[in-house]
Amino acid sequence: MIKHKYTTLAAAAVLAAAGLAVAKAPEIDRGRIDSMVAQVLQQADNTPGTPRPDGAAIRKNVILQLQTAEVLKNEAFKAGLNKDAEVQNQFKNVEAQFYAMQYALYLERNTEVSEAELRAGYDRQTRVVKLQQVYFPTAEEARKAQDLLLKGLSFDELMKRYPNPEQAFADFVSPQQLPPAMAQLVDGMTRGQVTREPVNMDGKFYLFKLAASERNPEAPPFEQVKPFLTQQVKQQKVQEQIEKILKDNGVGG
Repeated sequence: MIKHKYTTLAAAAVLAAAGLAVAKAPEIDRGRIDSMVAQVLQQADNTPGTPRPDGAAIRKNVILQLQTAEVLKNEAFKAGLNKDAEVQNQFKNVEAQFYAMQYALYLERNTEVSEAELRAGYDRQTRVVKLQQVYFPTAEEARKAQDLLLKGLSFDELMKRYPNPEQAFADFVSPQQLPPAMAQLVDGMTRGQVTREPVNMDGKFYLFKLAASERNPEAPPFEQVKPFLTQQVKQQKVQEQIEKILKDNGVGG
């Protein structure tokens, strides 16, 4: 390896002595180098258990990568690829996706999240509930049972009148463990509330009562998960903004 290195240097010296020009690597704008180095370091920081890499070594490798790309880009231009229709179509697609991603990141950086929003998100994610249920073969029978509740029959009495094996499973559960439609329904209910309409699940029509709602005793403290919640709420708000922009521009129905 050492012999090869010195042989290469000697060859370069001979060429220079002979008056032949030795090619010089392209100069890369420092801002581009700094940007790419920052990206590499950020990826390392976001990978748990990975030691922070040598910054000088990364910078050297980044310069080599950018110089390589620049040389090959210039060769592609010489070959006329910058005027090739199919190449340009692919380039425009990549460019559009790149700016779309950058705009999403821009929205995330500039989206504010209030303490109240974080607290609400924390309460939802750490909430556990206990549900009582009765099911019926038809929606009409379920509505007749609702009339009995309006006339004063308790939900416990209704469960005894219409027993089923599923009623034995009455442990606390996180709404996030429920089917999405059911989780959304429970999210809007308060303790003691009964579903206003029969809930159709797999051909059975249920009436649910939110018998209990409390915070999971095993949930981590709010301050411990606050950074994660902040990121999560930001991303949710950004997604809502993007969906509105797409809808306003006739995309996605």
